[in-house]
Amino acid sequence: MLTERIIRDARPRASPHIIWDARVKGLGLKVSPKGSRTYVIDYRTGGRQRRATIGRPSEISLADARRRAADELDAIRNGGADPLERKRASREAPTVKDALDRYFDEHVLLRVAHGRMTSKTVANYRSWAKHVYEGLGRHKVADVDRRHVERMVAGLPHTTRNRALSFTRSLFNVFEQWELRPRHSNPVYAIERSVEYPRDRVLTSDELASLAEALTEAEGRYPAAVAAIRLTAVTGLRIGEVLGIEWRDVDLETGRLVITTSKTGRRVHHLPVPALDLLRRLPRINAWCFTSGRDAGLTYRHALVVFKQAATAAGLSDIRLHDLRRGVMTRAAAAGASAHIIKDLLGHSTLEAATRYVRQMGAPVREARERVATEIAGAMGAL
Repeated sequence: MLTERIIRDARPRASPHIIWDARVKGLGLKVSPKGSRTYVIDYRTGGRQRRATIGRPSEISLADARRRAADELDAIRNGGADPLERKRASREAPTVKDALDRYFDEHVLLRVAHGRMTSKTVANYRSWAKHVYEGLGRHKVADVDRRHVERMVAGLPHTTRNRALSFTRSLFNVFEQWELRPRHSNPVYAIERSVEYPRDRVLTSDELASLAEALTEAEGRYPAAVAAIRLTAVTGLRIGEVLGIEWRDVDLETGRLVITTSKTGRRVHHLPVPALDLLRRLPRINAWCFTSGRDAGLTYRHALVVFKQAATAAGLSDIRLHDLRRGVMTRAAAAGASAHIIKDLLGHSTLEAATRYVRQMGAPVREARERVATEIAGAMGAL
């Protein structure tokens, strides 16, 4: 029978040998010619005699080895998994890096082919995937837990942290669909998001005039990009939607625009007169309304660079391209447009964003503020 003393004093021989335990049948101590010691179990499964390692004396005690051996042998007798097959499956199980590569090569490409994901979304996913590669890449998909994810996003800015968590949650949902993890085991679900405050920067009339002057200065060098920025300013369309417009999508007589490259899906947008006048002045070079001359539309990066240069020239370094879209929402709310109208005006998928602007800038809200403030000021003798 194995004892702690026998294990300690076991001497190597010319070939490996096993000292068997009398208490747990099938458990033994294997001693190699170089003197290394490991606990092993012998068992039969599928008509074959097999031997598996369960630990080293330096890692577990004899009592623990007996308990582990007894559990494994009982499980095998009751039809449980073969320990050697379990170890092989664990070795061959994909890492997060392997599964993430498959995600982009299979899942993302399929969604793009079906029109359910745009190239810009793919670019965003790849930027957030960098955090997953660095923080989780070496771990097996099945082994990742909440602690790993929390370490991955520790120290990231609030917005980046939230985007990385959202991407990781979606990623692990796909891993569950692929049966790489048990269902409902997503390690992101219990992690709290950071607080984000919505950006509310809106250009004043004077700032819009300054930006317009700077855009006019840049028009000679970047005519298509400047035109795209101007169309965004007067319509509130997303810059990606503007850059994706083709001539076949526009009816200059009726003002009807079919938007096919929207994050909220295909929709019809009716263009105002200033937007139609702008489009009529554009040369028809190829299929795209906004193009640099090659057989393709302008890129988002090019439009963004031109906008930043114009904003800097106008002394407005704190503004973003999306602020032009926000300006349309704010002015519509201030004019008394309802949340439903603003939602349809700008192509939102829900009422949430539109309602926020109505609450902040809607005419009824503004009038109520004025009326209440006047009453209180009068009561306090401040008039």
